[in-house]
Amino acid sequence: MAEERHGGTSIIGTTNQYRRGLVTTIVTAAIIVAAILCIVFAWFRINSGVRGAMREAKDIRIAMKMKAIEQYGLGGTMYQASARNGLANGMEEQILKMADAEGDIVLQAWDTELNEPAAFTFQKDRYIIIFKQKEDGSAIWDGYYTLKLLEYE
Repeated sequence: MAEERHGGTSIIGTTNQYRRGLVTTIVTAAIIVAAILCIVFAWFRINSGVRGAMREAKDIRIAMKMKAIEQYGLGGTMYQASARNGLANGMEEQILKMADAEGDIVLQAWDTELNEPAAFTFQKDRYIIIFKQKEDGSAIWDGYYTLKLLEYE
């Protein structure tokens, strides 16, 4: 009788083995749940960041259209194909200020008939937004999160 009360055997093994197995299962489940929560948190953080960058890129597109109208009225253009970012001198800063945004703009294509951007890239922190105007007038917006894999010095 003493053996049955203090660690006797049963179908699933001794009581100590059962406790060790139960503790191992609980710890493993806790680690898995913690890993899943970390992944979900990271996903929501990246997703909200790219949505914020997307809002700023859409504001930049509107600011580009407004600056294009202003430049057209002054007899000039804001598009300069030979510039590093495709914009005339000082235009990037003016557009970013007007759109209340921070980041880098690269104007890749300009629609001269409609006097508006046909394609541009906006980068804010680790987020990259790519805008392309389709032939039918609809827009394609793609958002990316960049991850640095290598760094050479």
